[in-house]
Amino acid sequence: MKKLLAISMMLFLTLGFAGCGAKKVNTENLKEVATHVVGDVAIVLLNGTGELKQGQNEFVVQFRDPKGQPINVGDVQLGSSMSMPSMAPMSGDSEITPTGQTGTYRVKSNFAMSGAWHFTVSWTGPRGQGSTAFNSNVR
Repeated sequence: MKKLLAISMMLFLTLGFAGCGAKKVNTENLKEVATHVVGDVAIVLLNGTGELKQGQNEFVVQFRDPKGQPINVGDVQLGSSMSMPSMAPMSGDSEITPTGQTGTYRVKSNFAMSGAWHFTVSWTGPRGQGSTAFNSNVR
């Protein structure tokens, strides 16, 4: 029993320290791309230029309270798609990872075309479950 407890504790600490190694983001130097408010949660997309571009993009998604402070929403999923006339919607490949900072997530996306993209965001955590959808332009 003691051996199992010791192994469990080592695994817990190892995973905990691995999560602490996430690269921090200085959001003060980033510009707002889009903001969407759901109830008392603001979802803010940020990057260095204030706009998304065709091709590879790196940006930040941050969840904020009504006072503008980052809040913990737990696990986050993000998707993006673009409507195509007479075709199935085009999907934007996105990878979202926590930064280790409250309510702040790093996103790597690839937008194949410029135009109006539809974003879906959902979360599950300390503030319950939530989801929203909004549009943002890719140049």
